[in-house]
Amino acid sequence: MNRSWLTLATCAVVIFTAQWQTRGAALQAPDGSPSHRFEEIADGVYFATGTGAMTTMSNNLVIINDDHVMLVDSSVSPAAARGLVAGIKTLTDKPIKYVFNTHYHFDHAHGNQIFGDDVEIIGHEFVRSMLMSDVLAQRTNRSFTAAIPAQLEALRARVAGTTDAAERQRLERQLMIEEAHGIAVQETRPTPPNLTYRDTLTLVKGGREVQLHFPGRGHTGGDTLVFLPEERIVFTGDFFVGSPGAGGLPYMGDGYVEEWPASLDRLRALDFEVMVPGHGAPFREREQIDHLEAYLRDFHTQVSALHAQGVSAEDATARIDLTAHAAHYGNRVQTADPRAVLRMYELFQVKMPR
Repeated sequence: MNRSWLTLATCAVVIFTAQWQTRGAALQAPDGSPSHRFEEIADGVYFATGTGAMTTMSNNLVIINDDHVMLVDSSVSPAAARGLVAGIKTLTDKPIKYVFNTHYHFDHAHGNQIFGDDVEIIGHEFVRSMLMSDVLAQRTNRSFTAAIPAQLEALRARVAGTTDAAERQRLERQLMIEEAHGIAVQETRPTPPNLTYRDTLTLVKGGREVQLHFPGRGHTGGDTLVFLPEERIVFTGDFFVGSPGAGGLPYMGDGYVEEWPASLDRLRALDFEVMVPGHGAPFREREQIDHLEAYLRDFHTQVSALHAQGVSAEDATARIDLTAHAAHYGNRVQTADPRAVLRMYELFQVKMPR
């Protein structure tokens, strides 16, 4: 298909919103509206993201082949996954046969449970090991879910405190969405991939080639890059989020900052034109890989030096200066992420001789 998604993105949103309305999608959002919008970025390949009508958090890639559908990531909750599947049914009546997990984090893999045994859920072996563990108690998941009650209380207080009718209506809708999400996450039963790989895996199914690549440890210990070689599209999950619309800096609380730059070299080696991140908009600027690599190396060098001096993780966070990267990441570099610093300190402890 010879078209530029960059010039058609707005049209695609309108087209597929109209399809939802005219084709009678099974709607899953709390207010009855579609949970996802779809933009065709290559023939049969759709970038899916939330409409804001329910909590979805992460992006997806939908790949429609001759006789089946492949889905990249399964969303933040079973409810969000059901909304996504309902949207896919407005595009095609072909069954979903493959689901690829880019990593184990809750916002990408907690919809796995809605798929039956006839669906191959494929991920890195690290993803399976994590989703078979007590992953709901794992720090990253716990930190996000534990914050939900306080967020709801704060939002209720804002609703009660506003005297502006339009603002009250907006806040009440937001509260409805977030309350529904608070209920939805309680349904979660972490479901691991039923097919794993270690380094690379190539599937040629339904007239299309799809490659899964483990680039090395980075965002987590088991990230997957989903690469379509003919279309020259790579879905990066949270291994690389890019600067457009997402702030540019991935979460590093479970990361391997020391190893991440070398892993980025493996992303760079793929022959792609478009990167589709797990958060934010698709983009083409390959030089963003260089920017993240430089940031990670600088970050790790500074943290390593402070750790060697016996500085605490808390004090190190306050002393790190990453403003040299402000041209690419804006005010995100004004303070170091304490979760990333703590993670690096933990890994330093593991590496120390006993």
